[in-house]
Amino acid sequence: MKKEKHSKVIDFRFVINIIALSCLSLFMIIFPVVKSPPTVKKPIVKAAFVSEPAMPVSKNITPPTLSAIGVFVMDLDTGVVLYEKNSQTRLKPASLTKIMTALVAMDYFNEDSILSVKNGQNSNGNTIDLVKNDKLIAQDLLYGLLVPSGNDAAVTFAENYPGGYQAFIARMNSKSVEMGLQNTHFVNVSGVESSNHYTTAYDITMLAKAALSRSQFSSIVSTQKITIKSLKGNIYPLETTNLLLGKPGIYGVKTGWTPEAGECLVVLAEKDSHPIIISLLNSKNRFGEAETIFNWVYSNYSWE
Repeated sequence: MKKEKHSKVIDFRFVINIIALSCLSLFMIIFPVVKSPPTVKKPIVKAAFVSEPAMPVSKNITPPTLSAIGVFVMDLDTGVVLYEKNSQTRLKPASLTKIMTALVAMDYFNEDSILSVKNGQNSNGNTIDLVKNDKLIAQDLLYGLLVPSGNDAAVTFAENYPGGYQAFIARMNSKSVEMGLQNTHFVNVSGVESSNHYTTAYDITMLAKAALSRSQFSSIVSTQKITIKSLKGNIYPLETTNLLLGKPGIYGVKTGWTPEAGECLVVLAEKDSHPIIISLLNSKNRFGEAETIFNWVYSNYSWE
């Protein structure tokens, strides 16, 4: 009898232990005492060296004497000013205006947008002899605007813009404000002389830099000759007004001239993979002076 009683006690304790262990396990599951170790994030590895463009360093060679009233020369990769003369003086841009005309047109029109010639055929100055009521795609009209500097192409872009000619000019000026061109204002799309139509050598350089960042623009302004065909079958042979195109290291950009504005020119040049922009306003020898600046810059500066 004693053995049976003792056995029952042992069995009872065993059951109690099992229950206690089960409760403890359940507690540990619901309320873990030891928290899982925090996830260790891998450190972000940054490059030890960041590639930066070489900086132009002057050899202190005396710069050339130029007839141009406003001049600005800039290293395109770094933005370093290589030469300037009256770069903030307001001067007339003549057909350099068409750089902004092209930017506004590219902003709104697709390359294959169809434009109609309304009154462009009545334009004076440089034209591509557009035929009234002809139809051209925007890409071809851009060639007509920038290669031979067609005033009729500029007017056609403006007249096909929502709101028409004046709305296009308003957009040219609002875009100037957006770009921070504080000394630039337009009253027409082609550069016809007007007292309230002006820019500076600095501003026109910044405008050209923005335009050249678009492959569509840079490709067109480096074109010497091209023939375009309208949707009605009219043929327009085009030839650049930039006499420097075709010479080694010259890739654009735009010419301009009126009696009051004088000879104007923006050039994209490059040598040894170092591109520069040269802007001349009111020069008496724009092409010769651009070449003089080109030679001086690449003699005077080394990129380190």
